[in-house]
Amino acid sequence: MSENSEDHNHGHSFDPDNWRKLESDERRARMDPAKLVDAMALAPGDTVIDIGVGTGFFAMEAAPRCGKLIGIDHSPRMLQICRSKEAFTTLGNLELREGKAESLPMDDGVADVVFHVNLFHEVADMKKFHQHIRRALKPGGRLYMADWRAVPTQGGPPQGHRISEEQAMIILQRDGFTNIRGLDLYEDHYVLSAISG
Repeated sequence: MSENSEDHNHGHSFDPDNWRKLESDERRARMDPAKLVDAMALAPGDTVIDIGVGTGFFAMEAAPRCGKLIGIDHSPRMLQICRSKEAFTTLGNLELREGKAESLPMDDGVADVVFHVNLFHEVADMKKFHQHIRRALKPGGRLYMADWRAVPTQGGPPQGHRISEEQAMIILQRDGFTNIRGLDLYEDHYVLSAISG
């Protein structure tokens, strides 16, 4: 991978028409959202941002464990699906916003935790993406990210569009994150945690 190749759009983004795949029992068995949310160890007063919230697969698990969860997605269709869930109105602390990864519609220093799942390989401008995450995080705020391993898996993006765990760690360090750690939670996905430096 060349020095700048991680900063262009790999041309693979999820088709909203396939949203039911995000809610399948098979996906829940392979990528239980509770495992990631457990690892984040959220506090009741935390403000959490879920970038690429989609149908709320992870947000619905995280929201009951924090003070406020803000879900951001570029797809109005995905936001509509998430908003239509009964849990959305029941929880009361879940807010949805339309926005892109590289221009998060957030004030500075509002979030204790930011997380994103299966988004990393879709980001067009990684440096700008991370600048916005660090801007939105409070000093010492935490980032959690999960994406497809760069090995053959059942489903997922083409191999050429994936970013390996090792390369992801290099990118995070380059873009100002510290204390970068790998968390072994899923078979087909790596999970990284980092602190906003």
